[in-house]
Amino acid sequence: MATGSITSLGIGSGLDLQDILDQLKGVDETRITAKKNKKTQFQNQVDAYNTINAKLFSIKSDALNLSLASNFLDNSISVTDEDVISATVGDGYDESSYSVDVTQKAKRNSWESAAVGSKTDTMFTEPASGIADHDTTAVISQNEALTMYYGTYEGISTDNSIAAGTTDDTFAINGVNIGIVNISDKDSDNALVNAINFRTEEHGVTASVNDDGILTLKSADHSDIEVTMDAGTQAVFGGTGNMSNTGREQIDISLTPGMTLDEIADKVNNSSSNKDEKGNQLVNASFTRGDNGDYYIRLSPASGGNSADSEITVAGFDWVAADTTVAIGQDDSTMYLSVAPGTTYEEMTNLINGSKDNTGVTAAMIDNGDSTNPYQLTLTSDETGEDARISLANLAGLTQVTGAGAQSLNAEFTVNGISYSRQSNTSINDVITGVTFDLKNTGESTLNIDVNHDTVKEGILSMIEGFNDLVSYIKGTETETEDTSKTKDETEEDTDNPLDGSSSANRIIYQLKSLLTNTINLDTNYTSLTDLGLEISSTGTISIDEDTLDEAMAADPDAIKSLFLGNTDEEITGLADIINNAVTDMVSSTGIATTEIDEAEAKITRIDKDIETETQRLTKKYETMAREFARLDTYISQLNSQAGALTSMIDAFSKANEK
Repeated sequence: MATGSITSLGIGSGLDLQDILDQLKGVDETRITAKKNKKTQFQNQVDAYNTINAKLFSIKSDALNLSLASNFLDNSISVTDEDVISATVGDGYDESSYSVDVTQKAKRNSWESAAVGSKTDTMFTEPASGIADHDTTAVISQNEALTMYYGTYEGISTDNSIAAGTTDDTFAINGVNIGIVNISDKDSDNALVNAINFRTEEHGVTASVNDDGILTLKSADHSDIEVTMDAGTQAVFGGTGNMSNTGREQIDISLTPGMTLDEIADKVNNSSSNKDEKGNQLVNASFTRGDNGDYYIRLSPASGGNSADSEITVAGFDWVAADTTVAIGQDDSTMYLSVAPGTTYEEMTNLINGSKDNTGVTAAMIDNGDSTNPYQLTLTSDETGEDARISLANLAGLTQVTGAGAQSLNAEFTVNGISYSRQSNTSINDVITGVTFDLKNTGESTLNIDVNHDTVKEGILSMIEGFNDLVSYIKGTETETEDTSKTKDETEEDTDNPLDGSSSANRIIYQLKSLLTNTINLDTNYTSLTDLGLEISSTGTISIDEDTLDEAMAADPDAIKSLFLGNTDEEITGLADIINNAVTDMVSSTGIATTEIDEAEAKITRIDKDIETETQRLTKKYETMAREFARLDTYISQLNSQAGALTSMIDAFSKANEK
């Protein structure tokens, strides 16, 4: 073996000193080689016991699954009439049966308009003013006031405080009689407020009174409120009975004789009363020519509209029209649309569908097949149920179809005779615990929850298979795909079993076998895996008769459950927990495999240190020997030179004597 530093060793002496040195070093290095081989053996043991731990973890996982009660209630579901309901179920529920009777599926609320001849027929009419010119024709013949209201009408308030007194027997709100009420000053005892609110569901109005005694009446749907009262009730209502609108700005425009539409529009737009508190214009006025050829003034929200606060109300003149604020509501949400006079059915359809505030309503123009008036505007809620019911304000001419007459839009059904109502036909998961079902049609069906034992059976078989796999590995009888690329020596090396003769590995097999054949102290016919068909072969592997296992599960599933889960009331630990806990200890830091790994790795560390020390010693030794061999080579070379010179002298002397 070459030293790497001397390449001409032996040239001077003619002896193969380098080969001699290499052979000597090779003999010394056999000790290092032996240590490396020993290290390989220990490393193979480390790898083998790591594999054992991995296989133990697999057995532990199966045991853990068998310790879970939910796995013994692996459910399936069936229904007797799949045309009525469909259902799914989770796991962990006992066998049970439910009778389901669907009397009504949840529906989408729908509305429809009267039929018209064309999609472009006008839905929001324009005024017939009779005015043919907007800038020359005078439309005012005397001094008048044009009064507009801006904002959503909420209700009315008294101009003065409520006075003590008694209302008359004809006192009514929106036609609903309130009658005689004895009232204290400022309604301090809320007698008037309570009397009005007692009938709220009938008249749609709520009453309140503030500390100053001002009475306010509000309508939930922003509709006008009509109060009927005689002189006596008027006296109670602040002396005059006058009530002012709330929630709206009043805009008064003074008109003088001879004014044209142009002049009126300019005056509206420039009026100081047509401003909010920040000076922003509220109402925009512009002259417009209708489809009938007449001119009129259109009033529209200067803000762009489409909000609850941009409604404009005006009355009393046939040459002015305001945009209509249509409100389409669902549950607690409302979509507002500012609709111009002259808007067609088709345009209204597009306004609804295109609104960014659409709450879940789809508008459509349908063809009903009539030869004269085939078109109707329809509104349909996107979702089913009462929460999706559509409410309309300022959208006249539509009648309710589905859900009319207070007919419920919810799904109505009974389960085991108990009535339920739900918004949707699908994903009903709050009636039967663990079950989610869909309603498909009206009718009756029976829903059955069954328990199958496939998960438990698969867990038992997997645990046994894991045990046999571990036994085969420890005994070196695993069957692996042959690698034809390996040499004979490599193949023989691979077949060496690092666990051969290992008492620790055999102790693992013994412990597992004891666990699997453990008997649980239960008062049932199944107290061990042996009762379920477990058998141990002469080779140490185990098997289970699946027919026996199936029969046991079918005969007494509760006993099988008790075998693996135990009995908490009697403080009996189940077989699954026994195995899981024991294997947990086996794979712990103090377990057999880990202890063997730690010992082998400690030996590897010592061997590595010995190899390093021995290598350093040999390196120094042969560096010294190489230098000594070099000096020997030089010395022998010198001797050879001297011997050659002496030989030459002797030869010369001999030749001289011969003469």
